[in-house]
Formats: sequence, C-alpha cells, structure tokens
Amino acid sequence: MRRPTGRRIAAARPALLVGLARAAAWAGTATLAALAAAAISPAAPATSAVSRAQPPAERPGKGRAPLDLLLITIDTWRADAPGFAGRRPSPTPLLDRLAAGGRVFADAHAHNVVTLPSHTNILTGLYPFQHGVRDNEGFRVPAGVPTLATVLHAAGYATGAFVGAYPLDSWFGLNRGFDVYDDHYPKGSHPDQFLFAERKGDQVVAPALAWWQRQRGSRRFMWVHLFDPHAPYEPAEPYASRFPGNPYLGEVAAADGYLAPLLTPFLAGAETPTLIVVTGDHGESLGEHGEQTHGLFAYEATLHVPLLLWGPGVPPGRDGRPARHVDVFPTLLEAAGLTGARAPAAPPGSLGPPGLPGSMGPPGLPGSIGISRPGRSLLAAAAPPGGSAETSYFEAFSAAFNRGWAPLRGVLRQGRKLIALPLPELYDLAHDPGEAHNLESSDRRVARQLLSRLPRESAWPPPPSAARDQAT
Repeated sequence: MRRPTGRRIAAARPALLVGLARAAAWAGTATLAALAAAAISPAAPATSAVSRAQPPAERPGKGRAPLDLLLITIDTWRADAPGFAGRRPSPTPLLDRLAAGGRVFADAHAHNVVTLPSHTNILTGLYPFQHGVRDNEGFRVPAGVPTLATVLHAAGYATGAFVGAYPLDSWFGLNRGFDVYDDHYPKGSHPDQFLFAERKGDQVVAPALAWWQRQRGSRRFMWVHLFDPHAPYEPAEPYASRFPGNPYLGEVAAADGYLAPLLTPFLAGAETPTLIVVTGDHGESLGEHGEQTHGLFAYEATLHVPLLLWGPGVPPGRDGRPARHVDVFPTLLEAAGLTGARAPAAPPGSLGPPGLPGSMGPPGLPGSIGISRPGRSLLAAAAPPGGSAETSYFEAFSAAFNRGWAPLRGVLRQGRKLIALPLPELYDLAHDPGEAHNLESSDRRVARQLLSRLPRESAWPPPPSAARDQAT
C-alpha cells in the first residue's frame, strides 16, 4: 500500500520547541554577524564568455573574474551511490559526466546526519555548535548568522534557492539573503505525526532553471536541493525499472535524471563560466549497523558523502584529501573573488584542544577565543592522500532529543574516527571502512588524542555560561 504524500522524519517532540530558546540563548549571534562584515573584498562583474571546455586556468578567484556559482545538494545520498564512486550499473550517468571533467573528493564528510543542520553547516561554513542548529525540529538559524546568500547578496550577486521538502522550509531561517527562496512543495506536513511534504526533483529544477536563465547577465548564485533519495523510496518510471529490487538507487537515478535540463548546458559549453559544487547532505544506512534510514547514528553509511567540483580552473581527477561540508563556504567565496570572510583564529581547518588557540565556540564559553570558520577552500592545489592533519567534527542528536539517548559527538582525523559516547568507539577507516572493529580498548592512546580534540563547546546541553553571557 502506498504511503501518504509525505515522508517520515524523526521529528522532535513538542517539548523540544524549547530548543529555539536554547539556540537563541547561546548562538553568539553578535560575534557571528561580525564575520559577515570582515573585510570582504568587492569583486568585478562576472564574465559572459562561453567556454566549451574547462581551460587549464589559474584557480577561480586568483586573478580571474568572479564566477557564477551553482550549489546542488542531493538529500540522503550515500557516498557509494553514484557511478563516479564505482557503482555499477551507474544510476548517475549525468553526474558521472560532470565528475569526469571535475574534481571528486573521495573522502568527504558531513557533520550532521539530518537535513536542516547539515545544510546549515554548508551554507554558513560553521559547525552546528557554532551556528546553533542541532536537529531538524526545534531549531532555527539565528538571524545574526551570515550565510553564503547574505554574503554573496551583499557583494552584488543575484541569489536564488529552490528546495524540495519541509525540513528546509523558509521558516527555519535559511532563506535570508536569497532574492528568491522557492519552497513551494505541497501542503501536508504534520511533524506531530512524523510526516512532512515534498516535491519531486523535476518540480524543483524547472523553476530553478527558469530563474537562472532570467538572471543571465548578472552574477548568479543558485542553490538547488533535491529530496528524492529520502525514504520512502518510490522512484518514478523509467528509474524504477532500471533498478528493480533497489528503489533507493532508483530514486538516486531519478535525481540524476531530473538535473539534466539544468546541467546539460554546462556540459555542452553553452553557459557562462560557473563553479558547480555537488554534494549530499548525509547518507543512508540501508540496514547497516541496524539502522534502516538515518538520524540515529553517525557511521560512515550516513556521514560519508559524495562531493565534486566542476568549473574553470578546477583540475579534473580524484582528490584524496579529507574534505568537509564546512569547506564549501570558503570554496564558493574564493570562486566569487571574495577574501577575508573566514578570519580564522587558528590555521584553517584545525580544531585545537579545548582551551587552546583554535578552540571554537560562542564567546564566553570556557576556552573559547571567539568564532572562527573552520573550513578551507577546496580550490587549493591537491596534496598527497594522508598528508592532511585536519580534524572534522560530527554529531547526531536526534535520538537524544526524541529517545533520551546520550548525545552523539565525534571527530575524524587522519583516517581515525572517534565516536564519543558513554561506551566510546574508535575505528581505523582505512583498514575497517565498515566500522566492524572497535579499537577503543586496544588503542586508548589514539582514543585519548582524538577525545582531546572534541570541542568542549559542542556539548549538549550547552554550558550555562553561554546563556548567561547572552542574557547580559
């Protein structure tokens, strides 16, 4: 029997609405707002020249005109789902073509495993404990948090967003800075029944393409979000028949097909120079570790995501460097010719031990020296795999809010992954990508080292000093 027109979510209980007050009490909005005004250099108008091939040019933002910008996020997209990750038969022939001419980051990770906080990480360049959005329900992006849209709009870009489902409704606050925020999915969301409305990807792409074409001649930033791979998996034809017995891949194939009207002109060289970033907001467990969908845990099935860049000056190939959602913000700003928007207090991409330079969080928290963006541009020259010492923070709080479980936090560093729970877990992802062998008891030294890099500001509930500082 077909389910209602809506998709199940791990929605918060009504009592979780107090999270709005909590988020507002500690998000440090005044300091975050200062980031938006931090020495952003004005950029020259975008070129209107058409390029049929990606030239071997210098990095975007390095001596060349600002590019148009296109961000595509595909909901619930596993890292092993696309053909460019090795999946055969490929459900993503269009994106495979884009990947063949662009740069694929094989070791890319999200910081959350549900939609709203994950997209907030992407669009702000901040970790969830910095911007304050920790789950799909009960949180709203604070008004003082600068986003890609607010920064690019202030720099003269036309800004448009086209989203596929309720978790990204404008009510949650990601609409700020967008000239157009199209969230016109059907009515019928019932969070109290764990259901929310959506629209198919073709209904997202059609208005997005129309807006993009209308803005020709202006510098453009557009964000397109497709929700199709999210459960329940009900792919339309011909995608269902292409993957009989695997409707999840059918939905991935549908998302790829729906993007064709938008991406084909770029591949044909019929568009202005544009940096395209494509990623998943999180993955899907599909039964791994006893989880059918996502939101409870933070194993690689839901944390590891596809990420690719395509555009002028982007060297094609696979990149083994660790990449993170917080890196998307500085990458797009560099392509826009904007500098100085990160102002990090520590080396870009680093997390210092609590209380030391590099510690991040709202002002007033113990050990905090203020907010800094942890990301770094992915347009930098490639480095050998394993050469980066960057740390990536992650969390999964839905089960804490909805089931009373312990808040799940963790860090990734140099291929080692610590899940900081009352019964901690440590994995060597290079030798155990399926996370079947917990090394915490046999390698306590590494576990302690990673635990020392877990930002104390990320704790839930937040330290009370943050709320006191905001109240005064």
